[in-house]
Amino acid sequence: MKKNFEKRIKKEWKNIIFNILFGVVSLLIVILFFENILLTTLLLGVVAIIGQIKWKSRLTLFVFFFFGILFGISEIIVSDYSVWEYSVSNLQNIPTWLFILWGNTAAFMQQSIKEIRKLGIKK
Repeated sequence: MKKNFEKRIKKEWKNIIFNILFGVVSLLIVILFFENILLTTLLLGVVAIIGQIKWKSRLTLFVFFFFGILFGISEIIVSDYSVWEYSVSNLQNIPTWLFILWGNTAAFMQQSIKEIRKLGIKK
């Protein structure tokens, strides 16, 4: 019984570490390559695909697309009202990679919450 518990905890920590790396790599791609919109979009897309393959969850895929589109459109709206602006943009005052970054962020959050709950950590 104790071995099964330890094995499960080890697996959950591996998943949490993957999630953290997923988030850090997404952020680093933007920091390093934001001026090259196409490259940033492609690299973030690759990271998104790797995450979706690892997680194998329709809910996470839905979360990725729903929040990526929702927050991407929100960014367009606030930039149209000059709340903030991007130094490099190609679509209605925002870079296209922002949709994927928001999708990755939402998927990261959803999966991280799931893993933390599996560890037994409650509110």
